[in-house]
Amino acid sequence: MNNRGQVLGEGDEDDELLADVARRYYLDNTSKVDIAKDLDLSRFKVARLLEDARARGIVQIQIKSPSPIDRALADELAEKLGVPRCVVTHTSGSPEQIRDQVAEAAARTVAPLVHDGDLLGLTWSRAVDAMVDHFDTLPACTVVQMAGSLHSPAGGGSTMDLARRAAALAGGTAHAVHAPLVVDDVAAVAALRRQPGIADTLALADRLDISVVAIGAWRTGCSTVWDAVSEEIRDDGLAGGAVAEVSGHLFTADGKLVESPLEQMIIAVSADQLRRPAERVALAAGVHRAPAVISAVRAGLVSTLVTTTDLARDVLRELAALERT
Repeated sequence: MNNRGQVLGEGDEDDELLADVARRYYLDNTSKVDIAKDLDLSRFKVARLLEDARARGIVQIQIKSPSPIDRALADELAEKLGVPRCVVTHTSGSPEQIRDQVAEAAARTVAPLVHDGDLLGLTWSRAVDAMVDHFDTLPACTVVQMAGSLHSPAGGGSTMDLARRAAALAGGTAHAVHAPLVVDDVAAVAALRRQPGIADTLALADRLDISVVAIGAWRTGCSTVWDAVSEEIRDDGLAGGAVAEVSGHLFTADGKLVESPLEQMIIAVSADQLRRPAERVALAAGVHRAPAVISAVRAGLVSTLVTTTDLARDVLRELAALERT
């Protein structure tokens, strides 16, 4: 008999006693030894009661991962795209909030990939800019600016600020490109590319260990470069079949570089240089970007994709539709 005045037979414990023991153990953090003393039971009996409480469903243990990452969807997306890794995060809120959530996921993804002595290349985008703000620290690496400066009317800094901020976190050196990303005068672009400081920085892209870029879609509201060029340049890109913009370069749906006039107007690493790092992290978020993501992957610009659940599903639907055609 216990202090509840009950005689308990083996396997005959009532639900009230099971709930009482479970409440003391799981909610009140009372040890099994103390529960046994309070209820005049053996410690082994308490342990069996807790097992029975779980078996009968009186105790239901739910483990909620603190991570918003959808690993199953990420694995499916990586397999369908044929890339080594995808990181797919649940997002909600305004476009700015979603961008920041992708940036946070990217920071958690990129930081472990960087090692002491690495060359880390960054191209400016609002998402990459926000990613740097989410780094706590970085290994001692050198940060290379992969394109000229681009200021966004929607906020954010310039590429040079981005590289310097990242290098400060790493305690390393930033190599900046002191020029705009887009210059209307083609002769001026050629002259700027030949300047030693710019030429030397862009040449470092041949030796990058890891790069981080954003995937833009070549359409209104989906690329900061689109916003920075004339309607004629936009139309030239569309006429060439452009669906994606990465670091100022335009790519077709099957991943081919578009030889548009824009290609002669940008001061950035080449498309070939974008393909060279062993780790090529690309960020993508927002509507209308599924064809652009597929294009960037086919162009060889992505080894790790960081994106949202919504865009991941859009990409999977786009891939399924392409398979049917």
